[in-house]
Amino acid sequence: MNVVGQPISRADGRLKVTGAARYTADIALAGAVHAAIVHSTIANGRTLSIDTTNAEKAPGVLTILTHCNIPRMNPTPKPWSHLHPHGQGYLPLQDDRIHYAGQPIALIIADSLDRATYAGTLIEVEYQGHPPALFDLRTAKEDAVDPPQFLWPVASSVGDAENAIAGAPITIEQTYTTSDRHHNQMEPHATTAVWDSDGMLTLFETTQHIFGTKELVSIVLGIPLEKINVVSRFLGGGFGGKGYVWPHTLLAALAARVLNRPVRLQLTRAQMYSMTGHQPATIQTIALGANNNGKLLGIRHDSISPTPVFDNYIEYAALSARHLWGATGGISTNHKVVHVNRNTPTAMRSPHEALGHFALESAMDELAYATGSDPVALRLINDTETDPLSGRPFSTRAMRKCLTEGAARFGWERRTPEPGSMRDGRYLIGQGMAAAIYTHWRWPAKARVMLNVDGSATVEAGMHDIGTGTYTVMQQVAADALGLAPDKVIVRLGDTRLPASHPAIGSATMANAGASVLLAAKAARDKALALALTGPDAPFPGADAHNVVIADGSLRLENRNLNISYSELLARNQLSSLTGEADYNPIEEANGPKAVFSFSAVFAEVRIDAELGLVRLNRFLGAYDAGQIINPKTAHSQAIGGIIWGVGQALLEESETDPVTGRFLNRNYSGYLAPTNADIPELDVLFVGDFDEEASPLGAKGLGELTAVSVAPAIANAVYHATGKRVRSLPITIEKLL
Repeated sequence: MNVVGQPISRADGRLKVTGAARYTADIALAGAVHAAIVHSTIANGRTLSIDTTNAEKAPGVLTILTHCNIPRMNPTPKPWSHLHPHGQGYLPLQDDRIHYAGQPIALIIADSLDRATYAGTLIEVEYQGHPPALFDLRTAKEDAVDPPQFLWPVASSVGDAENAIAGAPITIEQTYTTSDRHHNQMEPHATTAVWDSDGMLTLFETTQHIFGTKELVSIVLGIPLEKINVVSRFLGGGFGGKGYVWPHTLLAALAARVLNRPVRLQLTRAQMYSMTGHQPATIQTIALGANNNGKLLGIRHDSISPTPVFDNYIEYAALSARHLWGATGGISTNHKVVHVNRNTPTAMRSPHEALGHFALESAMDELAYATGSDPVALRLINDTETDPLSGRPFSTRAMRKCLTEGAARFGWERRTPEPGSMRDGRYLIGQGMAAAIYTHWRWPAKARVMLNVDGSATVEAGMHDIGTGTYTVMQQVAADALGLAPDKVIVRLGDTRLPASHPAIGSATMANAGASVLLAAKAARDKALALALTGPDAPFPGADAHNVVIADGSLRLENRNLNISYSELLARNQLSSLTGEADYNPIEEANGPKAVFSFSAVFAEVRIDAELGLVRLNRFLGAYDAGQIINPKTAHSQAIGGIIWGVGQALLEESETDPVTGRFLNRNYSGYLAPTNADIPELDVLFVGDFDEEASPLGAKGLGELTAVSVAPAIANAVYHATGKRVRSLPITIEKLL
């Protein structure tokens, strides 16, 4: 059918534009009551007393939970893992300690949200407070400590980077900083928890990881796995922030058990700033050593980021320097953390890589100017077919195509290299570029595909649609394997009663969960083929399977011109359905024979008002190697979204902290600047990758987060080209240019 590779419109599009798609907060349960959280107003200390007397007398209040009366929880598992994804290790309302501003100190449950919220204002709290520990750029290096491993090794070393840099004819050493940022998904975090009479807990949840939620809730609340179900069929934006279990989910589940009634808990926009993680700031130092033509001899990349006093989350900003460019003398990286009074950071599109590339690709641009090299040419001479860290060959690496085809389409050859040399009247014009590499995640996934007697097929898998088009691309994969039209395939996702799949994080869904659907669909198809050839009422007895063509919902024996539809075949055998199942369990990336990554090169043009210092993005092009593209239409949408995300990182987004209270200040859409339509010009997207059999049976590699990587350094490099001012701190604001 050749459905894979076609730009098919979203299968769930009509549901979403008509309001028929049911998001978590849309699910109304009979008898549900509402919960509201009361938060600490200090960032460090403890509660001496919590007086709930007046709140308990308020209209509609059913109960109030504090650390004095809430059921005890089991500790979160250590170390952190993707199987038990706790957002923060410190559990809510288990003692009187205060570790960050906005930490929950009470939960009010009432018959309406307004009444629960009002009752929270009547609670009187006495604190013993201490000055909060903050992330301070001036003291971070002195306060930084070595953390335990979180995901990857904290430090890496190949060759002798220090000697290579010290002996290089040309060296670059600079410090780059990025700001705290928040996800600000359009859909707020929400949980509705309900226990049935048999002790079964169902959580309707805004999550990117239903099975991880189930696993963690089982551990922390001491409930058997078989007594928990988690449902999340649609997500209104996740970006990593909904990949983990945050305190409100646990509180809702406990409150529902205490009251034996469904409890609904939805966070406000302001609460999402302290309750559900964020991207931490970084201080990164890059040293590059190169010969006179720009060939890298050594790379050193060190990063410092804040983490809470009770956890050790690391933002692996130096990760990309381990893999992106070859350096003949050596590469070393290291990460340190500063323990501060704030909630645990978390993955945010794109964690680790987007932050690290700002420093690395800005430094590469500085090296290009120092050596008199064209930035594209500099990267071409440092391209490598072998992963510098592991020594393994890359499975596929279309970096050169990204660079050359992207540059040609952008019109890079028309750029004059001198800073400030391009103008349009009063405006300074700048063009910059950057390359990128993104980690390929391999995770196990299961799926079930049923061929139905009515001629349709059903795909069932516990994966997620987080707004990226998962319902559509899984429909395409199954349709292709079964020889059906896409509209004959029904896809069911987002429920732990379905076959277990991995989280929708790390841009891993297409390659891994998609592979499980492909294999399950093939298994169902093969069962149909076996029925046609050797079944009790076989229409093609004794025929060779290689002569059977499956297309248009039918099996056709070409050499005898015989044809039977799936529907007729199942009816002939008195079957309502045929089921194929798959358990896709790829080899771990670290143990594979080849190194698998996605790649890109991006090109930006900015227009800057020289008098006002206002930067506007004029045009942008991204060239991407993400293996085989399953649906160019949804992939293009992913790329557009990722580029816009990178524009926010480059020019607008910053979560500011009050140095006295330790609170994030701009906790709403009016205070936190994010790109709008007026900030974004037409964006151009180019896919140049090829089928990567090492990455997935589908040949696909991660795309969604790759597209947000290196947007910021490309814009920063364009700003330097326009103005001659090198901004090494994000976001690039007016005051940094004037």
